[in-house]
Amino acid sequence: MNRSSVTFIVLFALAGGWSIARYSTPGVAAQAGAGQAAASATAPRGAAAPYAGSPYLGELRNKVLYGDIWERPQLSKRNRSMITIAVLQAQSRDELRGHIERGLTNGLTAEEISEIILHTTFYAGWPTGATASRLAAEVFEQKHLTLAKPAEYRAAPKPEKRAYTSGAYGAVPRLGELRDSLLYGDVWERPQLSKHDRSLITCVVAQALGATNELRGHINRALDQNKVTPQELSEAILHTAFYAGWPAAVNAGGLAADAFKERGVALDKLQ
Repeated sequence: MNRSSVTFIVLFALAGGWSIARYSTPGVAAQAGAGQAAASATAPRGAAAPYAGSPYLGELRNKVLYGDIWERPQLSKRNRSMITIAVLQAQSRDELRGHIERGLTNGLTAEEISEIILHTTFYAGWPTGATASRLAAEVFEQKHLTLAKPAEYRAAPKPEKRAYTSGAYGAVPRLGELRDSLLYGDVWERPQLSKHDRSLITCVVAQALGATNELRGHINRALDQNKVTPQELSEAILHTAFYAGWPAAVNAGGLAADAFKERGVALDKLQ
C-alpha cells in the first residue's frame, strides 16, 4: 500500500466513514447505513463527509438520534419514517431523498410515500410537494417501483351560500370553500393513508413550521377524532425535535400538555 493510500484511509476514518461500526445493534447500523449511502450517492465529487465539520454532531447522530430515538418503541419505524419524510419535505431539506429510501426499508409503500407528499403539500406549500415528488420519482425509478394511475379530480360544486362570514375564511371565502371540498372533502378522505396517519403528519408539519394555532386544532383532532394516543403524540413531538429543532418542540409540547390536561391525561404516565 503506497503512502497516498494510507493517507486517504486515515482521513476517511477521521471524517466518520466508519461511524456505522460504533452502533450497538445491527438494526441501528443498517438504519444509519442507508442514510449514509444515500448521502454519498448525491454528494458532489470531492465533498467532505457529512459530519466532518462537526464530529461530535456525528457522534450524537449515531448514539442518540439513531441509537436511542429511532429505537424507542413508542412509535414504529414505519411511522417514524412517515413523519420524518413529511417534516423534511415541509422544510425543503436535502436529507429527504435518503429518508424516502429509508421509509421503503421501514415498511412504507411507494403509494404511501406518494400520499405523504400529497398531504404535506397542503400544509407546507406546492413548491415543497413538487420537489419531494421529483425526488420520490427518482428513488422509485431506481428501485423499479411504479404508482397506480391517479384518480381524476372532480371539483365539488360551489356552495350557493357563503359558508364563512368571519375569521380567516370570512376574509378569504374561496379558501374556506376549498378547505371543506378539497382539503377535508377530498385529500383527508383518500384511502392511501389512514386518518390516524394524516393527523400525525399534520401535527408534526405544523410543529416544524411553528403554526401554533393550527397545531392546537390538529392536536385536538388527532386525540378526539383520529385515534392518536397521547403517548404517540408525545413521541411524535420528541422525534420531530431532532429534525425541526428544540424551540418548535417546546411550543408543541406546551400545546400538547394543555390538551392532555383538558382530557385528564396523567403526564407522569408518559414515557
